[in-house]
Amino acid sequence: MTDISFSVSEELLKRMKKYPEIKWDTIAHAAVENYLEKLEIADKITSKSTFTLDDAETIGNEVKQKIWEKHKIYLENLP
Repeated sequence: MTDISFSVSEELLKRMKKYPEIKWDTIAHAAVENYLEKLEIADKITSKSTFTLDDAETIGNEVKQKIWEKHKIYLENLP
């Protein structure tokens, strides 16, 4: 197994030292594993997608326009 190291702030280290019975390397390993699983699921979902950044921008602009239209009607009807 390969070792890796990472930095934590003094404050975080101080808080961790309150719980010396905790195997922090196990916690970190589980967190990395969990994060990787989420990334792999996202990769699997998006690998077959044809959705582009331009598509996202188009949809975003349409949503903004609809929201603005509703707000405009509301503002026009204020006393």
